[in-house]
Amino acid sequence: MKPQRLTWFFLLTSLTLLMGGCATPALWEEGRFARYHEPADSPRVQIFCAKDGSDFLVEYDEIREGSDSLRKRAYWLKPNLERLADRRKPRFVSAEQSSGLEPIPVFESRVPLVPRTGTGSYAVVSTNGRAFAIWASDKKLDEYELAVYRDISGRVKQVLLTPATVTADLTIAGGVIAVYCAPYWWPALNCLSH
Repeated sequence: MKPQRLTWFFLLTSLTLLMGGCATPALWEEGRFARYHEPADSPRVQIFCAKDGSDFLVEYDEIREGSDSLRKRAYWLKPNLERLADRRKPRFVSAEQSSGLEPIPVFESRVPLVPRTGTGSYAVVSTNGRAFAIWASDKKLDEYELAVYRDISGRVKQVLLTPATVTADLTIAGGVIAVYCAPYWWPALNCLSH
């Protein structure tokens, strides 16, 4: 091969391999195969105060994107604040943990009168049902969003499909190199057969 053609061959080979083909990068695009878990349209939020008053157990109905079935979920609020803010799956607990805990009143909208409960706390659910605020007497403690997180099944699909997409990309790259090099290999292969 002439030096100029050899340079073009190496340049073409390098570009083909560095570009990585089309299939693998497309497979690993953000959000590919993603399915989300989120509060149902009517999440039926219930909140319970811990016995020592230091935390709240949040219960709600969850739905998975692409499914119609509801699932009852429960998690302790304070240990999961960072996970909720990062849109990661909270550490769920059994809804049975609410047994023996004092429920706090949950209202659809802010009410002018403070409900009388043992803790003096109550919750107000947002109009879309995806967030709630906890109040103590007439003071708003804070506002929290219910859990919205990505299902892990999308990542599993990406991992399982990666070998096939890498193989496809390498086949395409090999085909491009073979077409470019065919005029040089054909005479050599022809000599071997005679």
